[in-house]
Formats: sequence, C-alpha cells, structure tokens
Amino acid sequence: MNKRLIVLVTAVLLLVSMNTTVVLSQPSSDKDKTNQKQLQQHRIEYNNVYKKAEQFEQAVEYLDNEIETKMQEIEINNKKIEDIKNKIELVEKDIQKAEDDIAAEKKLYNKRMRVMYMHGTGGGYIDIIFGSKDLNDLFSRIQTIKKITELDKKIVKELKDNQDGIKAKKEELTKKKNELVALNSEQQEKIEKLKNDKEEQSKLIEETKKQTILYGNILSDDEKQINETKKIIEEIREKVSMDKPSRGLLAISSNAIVTYASDYLGTPYVWAANGPDSFDCSGFVKYVYAHFGIELPRCSSAQAAVGTYVEKENLQPGDLVFFANDGGEGTIHHVGIYVGNGCYIHAPRTGDVVKISSLDVRTDYATARRVGKYIKNN
Repeated sequence: MNKRLIVLVTAVLLLVSMNTTVVLSQPSSDKDKTNQKQLQQHRIEYNNVYKKAEQFEQAVEYLDNEIETKMQEIEINNKKIEDIKNKIELVEKDIQKAEDDIAAEKKLYNKRMRVMYMHGTGGGYIDIIFGSKDLNDLFSRIQTIKKITELDKKIVKELKDNQDGIKAKKEELTKKKNELVALNSEQQEKIEKLKNDKEEQSKLIEETKKQTILYGNILSDDEKQINETKKIIEEIREKVSMDKPSRGLLAISSNAIVTYASDYLGTPYVWAANGPDSFDCSGFVKYVYAHFGIELPRCSSAQAAVGTYVEKENLQPGDLVFFANDGGEGTIHHVGIYVGNGCYIHAPRTGDVVKISSLDVRTDYATARRVGKYIKNN
C-alpha cells in the first residue's frame, strides 16, 4: 500500500470537508467577483481531488495485474504438480519392476549355486572334478562356471544400480513437488495481501468520489476533456464502416478501431476475461484488434513488444498505450487504446467498466506501440 498516496489524499479530503459546506453552482452574475473567486478555488481543489482519485485507481490497476499474475503462476504450478505426480507414478512402477527383476535374477542365481555347489549335479564340483576328460576339459569347465557367476553378479549389480537411480529420481521429483506446493502457499498469501491492499485503496477511492458530490456541477479539466472526446467519437461514428477485413493485416481506418472499441463502453472488468461480455485490460485490446484481423499476444507486457515504437507526442488514434509501475520505468501492467484528444479507452480495474480516460492524468505512462497498418482519420 502506498502510504504517501494515502496521506496526500486524506489531506485533500480533510481540506475539502473543511472548506466546502454547501453545494456550489455557477454564479448568476459575472460581477460577483467573490463567488467567481470561490468557484475558481473550489475548481482547483476539485481538480486535485480528482487527480488523487485517479492515482489510487492506477494503484488498483497495478494490484489487479499483480493478483492476476500470481493466479496464473499458481495455475502453471498446479499443472506442474500434476505432471510431477504422473511422473512419480511411472517411476514407482519402474522401481517395482526393477525390484521384481532383481528378485527373479537372485532366485535364478541362488538356484544355480545350490545345484552347482550342493547337489553335485548339473555342473557341481564333483562332476567338474571327476567328470572331466582331462585337465584341459577341467580347466574349460571351471572357466565356464566362473563366467556364468561373474555374469550373474554383473546383472544383479546393474539391476541394483538401476533401482538406486530410479529411487533417486523419485526423491528428486518428490522434492520438486513439495517446493511447488510451498510456492503455491506463498503465492496465495501474497494474493490475500494484495486483495486486502486493494480493498483498502478502493475504500479511499469511493470516499474521494463522495467528496466530489460537494462540488455540484463543477467538472475537472480531465472530465471536460473526456466528455469532449466522447462527443468527437460519436460525431465520427456515422462516417466509419465497421466491416471486418477479409484477410491479414490490411489498411484499417484508425477511426474504425476507435469507434469499434467504444461499442464496449460500460462492459465490466473481470480478471483474465477475453470478452465480449467482460474484459481485462489486455483481453480488451486483443479482442478489439482481432476484429480487424490483427492477432496480438494475450498479456500487456507481451503486447508492448509488438509493432513499432511511437513517441507520446506523435500518438494517433488506434495506437496502444502502456503503463508501468515506478513512474513508467518498471514492469508493464496496463494497456489501453489511444482515441485522440489526449484520451484513451481501456478496461481499467476490478469494480470498474470499459471507459475513456485522460492520458494526461497518468503518472505511470511507459510507452506506445503502433500495430498493423491503419489509416489516420479515414
């Protein structure tokens, strides 16, 4: 939890509570300089409150990404655990077979030794000594028995070594399984902590939003920008053909991308959702571009590696904009589609819906990419 952000937003909220006691409305006369000055002051305060709320929403976006990443890691580890369990079962069967082979070989070996050394038949010592035709025959028989004995010992040793190797492999697999189970337990603890942090931040966001009601019809600069952008999108909607390209990466109208994406305004955010009834941030971007025949990777960090880099000042509608922790210098955790007029459309966070936001308010902007071939303002 970012304690500095909590302190800052709490201070702003206290300031709002102390300074605002009535609902404000636009002064009825330009001559009322006092009211104008008061209105301007409250507009500044409201802008500050709005920006703080946006900062907390960015923090929740980051936590959403962290939670989803941990859940994916747990899912991967669970698959690994199942794979290891299956391997352990196979190794256990191999061990049992090796033990059976060793037992059978030992039984055969002991039987031959009993015949050879005790019964005096089938190649026992008495037959060897008195049954030999001459010394050469005696020597030959002794060498044959020696080779058989050495071969038996070699087979038994190889089987035993094989058994020891299989047992060692089983111990290694069991150790790995225990490590993965422990890792999952640790990850689950992290997820619970992240959820608790997110709930705490969400409460502050809601409290901040409640304070904005005190300002009546006053809009922040960012809200004005967003409303203007929505009007622009509606104006160009009638001009855009939404036909899906018949194949590959064709020239696509940037306005078509924007207006198609705006069709999903209000769609709820859900972890790992791919649409069309719900999305997470990267799932939303992937879904929109897939409509135009452009296949993107699933996660935002991978999407940030496709296409070509675009300077922030050169952004055009349809470009992908990415955000990262540590002021944009860390790991990519969020993505949206630039729609023009300094705004972008995105699936922001848990508890929110696909919406248009101001790019200017983001303190964690990282980079932008242009994918496919599309025509600006066509």
